[in-house]
Amino acid sequence: MKTSARTQIFALAKSRGIRYQRLADDELAEVVTRLSDDDVTTDDVEDLVVALKRSGAISGSEMVDLLGQYLNEKYHVRSV
Repeated sequence: MKTSARTQIFALAKSRGIRYQRLADDELAEVVTRLSDDDVTTDDVEDLVVALKRSGAISGSEMVDLLGQYLNEKYHVRSV
């Protein structure tokens, strides 16, 4: 059985000693999102992927791939 994206993300972060830390830019993004009447909330896994990217542990394309895999699993999306 294939390892879930969630498991891969937590394992990578643990092996690199990376944890998500909220930054001022995150606060600003939340305010802008709220002012535009959007409802965007992230979970601990999505935040951890951001932390991995910020730290340089993964590239931008790896971030997109991991998030895509994770969200597909989270929302039970099947590829056609």
